[in-house]
Amino acid sequence: MMTADRTRYIEIDVRSALNRVDSDRLPGLKWSLNPYRGCRHGCVYCYARYTHTFLELDPDADFTGTVFVKRNLVQALRQDLRRPGWRREHVSIGTATDPYQPIEGRYRLTQGALQVLYEQRTPASLITKNTMAVRDAEIMAALARRTGFRLIMSITTLDEALARTLEPDVPGPYQRLAAVRTLAQAGVPVAVAVAPVLPGLNDDEAGLQRVIEAAYDHGADLAFHQVLRLYDATRPTLFRYLEKHRPDLLLRYRRMYGSGREAPPSYREAIAARIAALDRRLQPQRPPARLPESEGGQWALPW
Repeated sequence: MMTADRTRYIEIDVRSALNRVDSDRLPGLKWSLNPYRGCRHGCVYCYARYTHTFLELDPDADFTGTVFVKRNLVQALRQDLRRPGWRREHVSIGTATDPYQPIEGRYRLTQGALQVLYEQRTPASLITKNTMAVRDAEIMAALARRTGFRLIMSITTLDEALARTLEPDVPGPYQRLAAVRTLAQAGVPVAVAVAPVLPGLNDDEAGLQRVIEAAYDHGADLAFHQVLRLYDATRPTLFRYLEKHRPDLLLRYRRMYGSGREAPPSYREAIAARIAALDRRLQPQRPPARLPESEGGQWALPW
């Protein structure tokens, strides 16, 4: 299927909806779920572009221009969660694609997955940049009450002009904040992720403070931050962006990242300290959240 924006959507079937995560960088994450492969949002820094190289597709144009739809995802997830050995471990939704990218409005795979997680009493979290998440506030709140759920809204910057160039097909940051408030008021546990932090673009203290203040003002917590990890598949897209919009930063990025993925430890430590200090100062005083309860008592939560 080809849409008006020239994105090609290809329906595929999967044997399993869940992917086992085995990474020292993510010790608390065991299972991920991605309803789509590829993403229409087109964020220039997206690390997940490398996933298209496994299909011998271009991680630049094809990652946004060719999106695979796992049309049987809901049925496959139900089978996964009904296995005798399933222990109701935490599932993270949206680790390599945005589960609320525009095509979700047609296929509703994310919505269906949330309903199955609720039926099977499986705790989950979901990360997105899209305001479409508001559509599923009711099932998210029910899942949170029943066995545990948190929605994480990624907000890189409150600078609308910067956001438009970094994230060309994503609702603006203030639209996302409005969605955060709506979800929080509906009883959905919501947090904001400052990710990625991009050297020279959104790492200034004033800009970071605005994002953290806005998160708390709109009823969210601060989830995490992540300094840019520059995968080889993302490098051409990001460097073309810098050549066009911020040529003054090209040399800095070449020096900081060289041929590796990580920014220097000194930079990462400085950003972590800056955000921790801001969070200590801005975090509102709230009573501790209650854990969800089942009919037989409390459920243990991975968060």
